[in-house]
Amino acid sequence: MGQIITICNPKGGTAKTSTAINLACAMRAVNKKVLLVDFDPQGSASCALGFMQTDIECNLATAILDNVNIENCIVPYLKGGFDVILSSDELVAVPPALNDDPNAHLCLDNLLKPLKDNYDIIIVDTPASLNLLTKAAICASDFIISTVSLDVLSVDSMASLMKFYENLKSSGMSRAVLLGLLRTMYEPLHKMCDVISAELEHSFTDLIFKTLISYNPKVSEASSAACPVLLYDRSSKVSREYLSFCAEVIKRLLKWQKIAEN
Repeated sequence: MGQIITICNPKGGTAKTSTAINLACAMRAVNKKVLLVDFDPQGSASCALGFMQTDIECNLATAILDNVNIENCIVPYLKGGFDVILSSDELVAVPPALNDDPNAHLCLDNLLKPLKDNYDIIIVDTPASLNLLTKAAICASDFIISTVSLDVLSVDSMASLMKFYENLKSSGMSRAVLLGLLRTMYEPLHKMCDVISAELEHSFTDLIFKTLISYNPKVSEASSAACPVLLYDRSSKVSREYLSFCAEVIKRLLKWQKIAEN
């Protein structure tokens, strides 16, 4: 059975989408069967892979609001060899539409659960918020990864996410394990990046992924070319970093699998 990993941080600009699409690409490169789920109404992951909202009628919003079969919402991303469920700006209608539903937090879990046998890894990209969409993504996940750009506001928002996550865990609404914190947007010439990075390592120790994801214009260039940076320039430093990060994720997943078996 596959594992669902949600990438989240309620602050924008922490490389959530870049991490989601490049982790999907890296997992496929090591022969994992991968599904990428764009659960952000802005559709950044969909756009970064070259899809337009007009490309397909079936998407997450129609699956949740109109009971469209989720399997009809899956489209192949041929460049990367993995599948995608596209976003739609109609996702903004989900929280008010489900406002009176006591099981609203399960709206994504109910859709993805039947797909877990078809994939090794399902990666969910989330919006920059702590609304129902992020809650539903966490509640559908086996693991979460928080991206933390090396600035004070990002660290503060990550702390808010941790409280949000712990509340969901303590209430029994989420089974998710915090797989780790990924430091992103690292610029070695900015001393504050090193200061914040060191503080995160001190405070979170084993939760911090060893890999640092550098700020690199290649990532934006890759989005303009409608592909992950791993396909746009596999030899770039940031591509090597995402491959290293993928290896760490696989290692941690194996660790948790052994724990679950014992």
